[in-house]
Amino acid sequence: MGMRNTTTEWGSLSKALHWIIAIGIFALIYLGLQQDDMESGDARSRVRFIHASIATVVLFLMTVRIVWRFMNDAPGHPDGMAPVQKLVATLVHWGLYITVFAQLFAGAMIMGTAGRGLPLFGFLTIPLPIGESDDAHEFWEEVHEIVWIPLAVLVVVHILGAVYNHFVLKNDVLRRMTHGVK
Repeated sequence: MGMRNTTTEWGSLSKALHWIIAIGIFALIYLGLQQDDMESGDARSRVRFIHASIATVVLFLMTVRIVWRFMNDAPGHPDGMAPVQKLVATLVHWGLYITVFAQLFAGAMIMGTAGRGLPLFGFLTIPLPIGESDDAHEFWEEVHEIVWIPLAVLVVVHILGAVYNHFVLKNDVLRRMTHGVK
């Protein structure tokens, strides 16, 4: 397996980015839900800091991933896949890209409109060229609170689609993103 994608399989860089980002997204959803139930204070601030730091990493990795995706081939849909399944798979993939970026952008805007930069686990803070604004801050918090729902739905549909392709249709869709095609 090479680093670059082929028309039949995702390359090692795409696979690594996919799985690292997936772990990051699950961590972000978990931490986001956890902090909602916490009272204001040091513990909640620490969870928010970790959440924002992971989001900064995921934003960087998603940017690399989308650039890499446009620089490479992408495996085609399996032979015999129904046209409606091809359409749904394509819409889910692009929907994931869009909602992940929308959620990360909204989170960055929350930080910027509060006068803060993007943290990276205390090593550095990436400044944002955005002015403080209570109204904008509230707007981006609302966006952030709403967009995670379609993102979570798309993640579930994506996982169910991979499982359906692997166990029911018995094609190589899941193997393309894991250990490789036969």
